[in-house]
Amino acid sequence: QKILEKYRDLFKLQWEGVIGNAPSQAEWEQLLTNCSAFLFYGMERFMSHVLLNWLVAMNIPNCRLVILLDLVRSQQRHQRTANSDIHK
Repeated sequence: QKILEKYRDLFKLQWEGVIGNAPSQAEWEQLLTNCSAFLFYGMERFMSHVLLNWLVAMNIPNCRLVILLDLVRSQQRHQRTANSDIHK
């Protein structure tokens, strides 16, 4: 969020996305068909948000780069997990 706020004016017309709740299937389709690059960064699996047969059938010729960072953990979450595991 901090990075988006810092550079919002530089890339205002080029960046579009969703922060927070996952978009609907229609919103995913709109985002993927209109992008030249796609970045997913989330604590859950990307494929839990989209239907596999829908994704495979999509025609996204303008999307040249896809980066999927799923199952991401924050430092705080990692520390909580490590502390919990010590006592097991």
